[in-house]
Amino acid sequence: MVELRRALAGGAVFCAVAMAISQFTTAATAQTAAPAAATPAQVQVDLFRGLADIFSRGLDTLAERLNRQGYSARVYSTGGWQTAVARISDRYFRGHKEIVVLIGHSLGGNATLQAASALDRLNVPVELIVVFDATEPTPVPKNVLHIVNFYQHNGLGKPVTAGAGFQGELSNIDLTADTSIRHVTIEKSSRLHAAVVAKIQEVVDKDLAKRLQANKPKAKKSPAAKKPQAEKR
Repeated sequence: MVELRRALAGGAVFCAVAMAISQFTTAATAQTAAPAAATPAQVQVDLFRGLADIFSRGLDTLAERLNRQGYSARVYSTGGWQTAVARISDRYFRGHKEIVVLIGHSLGGNATLQAASALDRLNVPVELIVVFDATEPTPVPKNVLHIVNFYQHNGLGKPVTAGAGFQGELSNIDLTADTSIRHVTIEKSSRLHAAVVAKIQEVVDKDLAKRLQANKPKAKKSPAAKKPQAEKR
């Protein structure tokens, strides 16, 4: 987190952006140690490009980074969200209940929420959604635990809103003041990539810790020792 803040620093504008990003990500040293760490192989990341696959190539770079770190990341066209939903739900009902992460840019950002809504109807949970400047985001469904929306007031990007029953963590990160990025480059930002990777690890560690705690067998109370009776005389 310290490195992320330094990367975003360099003037009042970047300091403001760094403070906005710090609202949804925390340093690894601040995390409560879980009894067992999550392995990247447990996390399935599906990324969705925007219009005609032309302006979202930063997602390919992010997917390559995630795959190098051991995650299983796939990149789809915008319309590929239905294919992703079919694969995720099929594996889920076969007992392969991986941690699901959805990431999208522009129209692909809209697709992440369409996919999440379809998975909600199937009662399949989504751990994290990350959106880069979605153009028409639908409300976040109740099966989503965390969503982060990087957006700018640029005539295209919009904040996301909670849908009925949503009780997770929703973070709208307004990057309008950051003139170094725009709609067609926001998903290519290396500092935002770093923030996304940190967020994935953070929410996965938290979720695994909660699961392990919930599944931890409760210690049985030993029966109270009987007090010796006083000797009758």
